Amino acid sequence: MPPTDLQQVIIGTAGHIDHGKTALVKALTGVDADTLEEEKRRGITIELGFVFMPKTSQQDAGAPTASQIVFIDVPGHERLVRTMVAGAANLDAALLVIAADAGVSAQTREHFDILRLLGVRHGLVALTKSDLVDAARLQVVTEQVRAFLADSFLADAPLLPVSAVTGDGVEALRQALTDLAAQVQPRLDSGVFRMPIDRVFTMHGFGTVIAGTVLSGEVKVGDQLEVFPEGLATRVRGVQVHGHKEPRSSTGRRTALNIPDLKKDDLRRGQTIAAPGSLQPTTRLDAQLFLLPSADELKHRARVRLHVGTDEIIARVTLLDRERLAPGDTITVQFALERPAVAMARDPFVVRTFSPLMTIGGGTILDANPPRHKRFDEDLMAGLAELEGDAAQVIAHTLQQAREPQSVQALVLDTGQPESAVEEALAGMLAAGEAVRVADGQVLHRERVAELRGRLLATMQAFYARQPTRLWMPLSELQSQFLKLAPRPVFDHLLRQMQDDGTLVRREVRLRPADRRVELPPDQQQLAARIAARYHEAGLSSPAEDDLREELRVPAGTFSSVMTALVEQEVLVRLGERVTVHAEHVEALKGHVRRMIEARGSLTVAQLRDELGISRKYALAALEYLDQVGFTKREGDARVLGA
Repeated sequence: MPPTDLQQVIIGTAGHIDHGKTALVKALTGVDADTLEEEKRRGITIELGFVFMPKTSQQDAGAPTASQIVFIDVPGHERLVRTMVAGAANLDAALLVIAADAGVSAQTREHFDILRLLGVRHGLVALTKSDLVDAARLQVVTEQVRAFLADSFLADAPLLPVSAVTGDGVEALRQALTDLAAQVQPRLDSGVFRMPIDRVFTMHGFGTVIAGTVLSGEVKVGDQLEVFPEGLATRVRGVQVHGHKEPRSSTGRRTALNIPDLKKDDLRRGQTIAAPGSLQPTTRLDAQLFLLPSADELKHRARVRLHVGTDEIIARVTLLDRERLAPGDTITVQFALERPAVAMARDPFVVRTFSPLMTIGGGTILDANPPRHKRFDEDLMAGLAELEGDAAQVIAHTLQQAREPQSVQALVLDTGQPESAVEEALAGMLAAGEAVRVADGQVLHRERVAELRGRLLATMQAFYARQPTRLWMPLSELQSQFLKLAPRPVFDHLLRQMQDDGTLVRREVRLRPADRRVELPPDQQQLAARIAARYHEAGLSSPAEDDLREELRVPAGTFSSVMTALVEQEVLVRLGERVTVHAEHVEALKGHVRRMIEARGSLTVAQLRDELGISRKYALAALEYLDQVGFTKREGDARVLGA
């Protein structure tokens, strides 16, 4: 069975230095996870080690296993907890290692706190160095460990004595790990590729290689990706899974990517490689923070080390509703980061003190790119509380806060929820009228749609306040103003909606509120009547507007205002830039043109001129206007009826 068809179960070792984690992994796999010369010289693990456990002979004889166990061997030294956290960030299960001759020690406690804070839910315990103690001592340590693990995810986990030296208990532990792997459910997949980087190295003939655990999505040879937060573009030349070249890798797999177009010096543990544009570098994170009961109280603006993914960032903790956080309490906070980083909602994190180095708490990211918050704001706290709810609540809150239309993929990235959960929540909101589809694949919350609808009408009212005699507003002017508020799909949706419900009336490239009425001042009403009568008398051979203004001896501003009102009220029609006629004559013109085309098959400017006894200027303007409104269509030098 190819490796890419196997579910990989990533099991991390945890425990105090010298309790035998690396020796135990070697006994289980035959591989020494310590590969550095310094590690071998000093006899301690310094860097993360990654080892695959082979199938047992019993497994090989039967049906193939459905999973492949991958060990992440982490350092146990107190000064290397940063590296341990990076290795533990993406575990499916934990192998807690406690030496039978030493019992629960300092780093045992801190490593176990980290596992719990990161949300690890599966695991078992190995009591190593069992060959160094007698049965009585083993019993005492077993009871001590059971008491230590009470009320935790390992409370009922198997607790197995084992010796890496004699081999006693190794087979039993291997079988227990196999059973554990079968209990681990596949990870939820958001569908967007993301992999925190935990190793960077170069290979002769290949160039730069990065490795990590794929948290979501799929990666293939040839994919264009981006390294965050620096925004480095790259292309995948090769993919390796379980030591084998593969065309692709996917969620939950330990994966190495060959990206030769980036230099090793530009990369580091803590970066994330992901689909281009899918993550937003940020200097703020909203989070739900749990302070360990063993920690000291945490003050507002305390400086801490924030571990999220494989990254460590120095940050200040903003306590939004108090001045101090008591041990054992859980609250919503905002982290102010001292450099940009990336994360996603629902990512787990660990907090350690800046100095001295101690693990004090952890929790879950709620918003991976929030604005700066005002403290002691009850509405803010109520909104953040919604981000701690179930998937439907989180998605509804996120959509409600969105200023721009949201796609399913955008909501997946913003909420950290699986695509299926987002689609289900949106379907419910659309059915209930809480969300509005404004374009294919894009939705807005109904409250935002209502707000933008109101602002569109307000934009029109502001136009009329400046030009009180205007009936129609140019569509282009309304669009240019509205696009400062929302994108084009929202504008188009609102126009359709407001025309359908009778709020707006549209005429080609102009529109008005349905209840819009224009009343000219009394003196202008008299002038309007004289102008309308003059154009009605003139027929199609109407006077030029400038000539009529001079004839009537009217100021240019007043004349222009009245003419605009008459055109917008559809009393007059401008056939062209220099030809204006009464609307009644346009309707009569349409009748003449229709009859002439039906009789002749087509109509030329000269034929219309001769038939109606008008000049070529007026005949040409008339036909060009009819072309514009679709009544006629030009074919060569003639016109036929339009659609």
